[in-house]
Amino acid sequence: MKEHTYRLAFLLFAIILVTGCGRKNIPVGTTPDVSISEDDMRAIEDGKEKEELNKEDLANPKIKEIESLAPYLLMSLEKTDCPGFCPVFELRVFSDGRALYRGTKDVELIGKFESRLTNNQLTMLIEEAERSGFYNLARQYPTNGKVIRELPTTITSINQLSKAHSVTNSFDGPKNLRSFESYVIEFFKGLNWQRIAG
Repeated sequence: MKEHTYRLAFLLFAIILVTGCGRKNIPVGTTPDVSISEDDMRAIEDGKEKEELNKEDLANPKIKEIESLAPYLLMSLEKTDCPGFCPVFELRVFSDGRALYRGTKDVELIGKFESRLTNNQLTMLIEEAERSGFYNLARQYPTNGKVIRELPTTITSINQLSKAHSVTNSFDGPKNLRSFESYVIEFFKGLNWQRIAG
């Protein structure tokens, strides 16, 4: 009898074990309690996030024109004062062709003036700078740094963005520098200058 009971118990245990192995116990979960803000609810109700792009914007993106680079100072030449007769003036030319002149002393035009250069004229100035070897000149003449304060100084600067150089010529500058300075001065003398206020 005992043996029969053990066999029956073992058989029941085996049946339970076999039928129970194929079944997975999946716990019945509950929805987590997540609070939703009013902004989130409005976004859900509207069917899109607050910062979501409109379909029209995606289909037809607005293409902005690339703004051209703002005009920058391309070249300048300045002559400083001295105790005697010395023309004192400053020339500036911008990448868009606008030219400014300010005459201070011992020059024909005293005051502020404006003119305009064509693209060809701008190219001519840059090409002359290249021909004169301007970018290979020392930054200061005399190169030993000694300056005679009684003599006028010419400061010439060129900025092409890709390369820029400035030369301060107090005296003893090489011939090609002096030739380039004279070229620039004569070039600007030939422009049609209009007086401006200020």
